[in-house]
Order: sequence, then structure tokens, then C-alpha cells
Amino acid sequence: MGLKNFFNGLFMGLAEIIPGISGGTVALILGIYERLIHAINSFDISFINHLKKSEFSQAWKKVDGSFISTLLIGMLFSIYFLSSLILLLLETFPIAFKSFLSFLLFFSVFLDPIRPRISKEFFAGLFLSFLICLMLYLFPVGSFEEVRLSYIFLSGLIAISALVIPGISGSFILLLMGTYQSILLAVKNIDLLILCVFLLGAIIGLFSIAKLIKMAFEQKRELLMSIFFGLILFCIPLIWMNDSNLTNEKLNLIHIILGGLVALLIVLLFNRFKQV
Repeated sequence: MGLKNFFNGLFMGLAEIIPGISGGTVALILGIYERLIHAINSFDISFINHLKKSEFSQAWKKVDGSFISTLLIGMLFSIYFLSSLILLLLETFPIAFKSFLSFLLFFSVFLDPIRPRISKEFFAGLFLSFLICLMLYLFPVGSFEEVRLSYIFLSGLIAISALVIPGISGSFILLLMGTYQSILLAVKNIDLLILCVFLLGAIIGLFSIAKLIKMAFEQKRELLMSIFFGLILFCIPLIWMNDSNLTNEKLNLIHIILGGLVALLIVLLFNRFKQV
């Protein structure tokens, strides 16, 4: 179980690196989304009381510590060690890699637990998700410049939504807000001030959004899952925004087909693995 959670975190970390893909999407596809939301919401007053009483074992169990810690280790491992590989694939085989990601998301939404049930809630959720994605498409991409710490804090607060809201990419949110390069430079240069301010905003945003998601699951589960379905589906074009590699049509078609076939194979193998 620990190794499986490590790989789940590995895939979630990879998703956070790529603009257009979100860790929340991967968590939903992998079937660990609700467990993740529950674990995040477990960091409450009761958890703090356990710590005050030195009841560390109870505190660890309450927040599903083994699950969260293994997931986090996997995410950090992939972000630190595999980000260069992802950037290399994006630079060397941009069309094939983006096609693979696009088809992977498309095929995944028609598998459990994302596959929708046709109802009034489904069409309402689809419409709401379409409006959200439309706003993202129309929102002008921010330009890179020196930004204030308060804006860095706000970026962390909003971008962390990608971890708990499937379909919305945290990297893309940072691109829209014009802070993507600032955060990357802060990581590269180990700028602790910027990183701490960003992290503070992310932590506050994470617990706030997770609380809202938990309430929505309890009261409007079907509508929420329909919104997630639509967000993943409608946000696929975000992977291709501002792409300048669509020149050689014949070569691009081959890369698109190859990317789609690999994605289909992986989804079929994953679905077979879940049934075993």
C-alpha cells in the first residue's frame, strides 16, 4: 500500500509540473480523491488537541498520516527529480507528448470513478464547468515582472486549488497571474522569502478549498462530480494554448496518433489493473 501511494504521489507531482494538468485530476483518476480531501480536512482542532496532549499516535491516525506522508514524498520526488525529464519531452516531442496527455485525460473521464450518470445534475454541472473554462480561456495571460509579496501570497492561495479541484491546472493559474516564472526562479535560486510567502498562501488556500469540497460532496455529490467531469474535459485545450509547434501537418498527425495510441493502451491497462 505504501509503494502504491508513493506512485500515486509520483503521478500527482508530475501533473503539477505540466501547465494544463492538475494533481486533483490525477487523484480523481487514481481513485484516491475523496480519501485525500478527508485527510486534508482532518487537520482540525481535534488534531491540535491530540498534539497538545502528546497523543502523537492518535494524531497520526486521525490525519491518515501514512497515506498523506507517502503521497507527499512521491510528489516531492517527482517534482525534484523528474521535472527535467518532463521539460525534455515537452521540448523534444511537444506534439506527441501533449497528444498523449490530452487523450489520456479524455479516455479517463469515461472510466470509474469519473464516468458520469446522465441526469439533470450532470447537465447543470457540465454547463457550470464550461463557464469556468471559458473564463480561463478569455483571461489574458499575465506578463513576467517583479511582483509584490502580497501578490505572490495570492498566487499561492489560488493556484493550490489545482490540488483539490480536478481539471484546473495550478501551473496554468500561475501563468495567467504572471507569477509562473517568479516561482520557478525562486525554486531555482532557493529564494526562501518568496517560497515561504507562496507556501503560506498555498496552505491557507488548501485547507479552505478542501473544506468547501467536503461540504459539496456531502450535499451535492452528483453535481460536483459532473462539474469535475466537465472541468477535465473542457480544460484539455489548455494543454495546447500558445503552441507554436503545429507546422508540419504530416509529422504532427503521426505524433498525434502515436500519443493517442499510447494513452489508450495505458488507460486500458490501468482499468484492467483496477479490476484485478
